[in-house]
Amino acid sequence: MRSVIRYYHAMPDADLYPYIYVNADGTAREVHAGERTYLETEFQGGDGAMPYIKDTYDERNGWGDLNGYLKRAQLPAGIPIAEAPAEDPNRPMSREESVAWLRAKGVEVVENADGSYTMLPKPR
Repeated sequence: MRSVIRYYHAMPDADLYPYIYVNADGTAREVHAGERTYLETEFQGGDGAMPYIKDTYDERNGWGDLNGYLKRAQLPAGIPIAEAPAEDPNRPMSREESVAWLRAKGVEVVENADGSYTMLPKPR
C-alpha cells in the first residue's frame, strides 16, 4: 500500500509561525497550538521547564536525539514542513508511560512499594 503525504502551508509566508519542530528522523512539522502556548510562556532564566530551542538543525538534545524546536529560518532548504499534528504531542504522560520512556532511554528505574519510582544514576 502506498500513502501520500501532502506538505503545504495554509498561511502566506509572512504569517508563518517563527518556530517549527524537528522530529527524531530529521523531518520537520508545524507546531501544534498547545506547543505555541508553551513556546510563548515566559520563564525565568534557568527554569528547567523552559522549552529547548535548538540553535542549528543538526544540534542534538541532552538525550542525543535530533528532535526539538527550531527557528524556521534555521531549517535547511529543501526540507519540507508537514502540517501540525491534530492532537497535542506534549500531553502529560501517565506514570507507566514515564517509566517506559525513561527505560527506553537507558535509565535504570526502580519502582517503589508506595507507587513512586526512583531513577538511578548511570555508573560513570
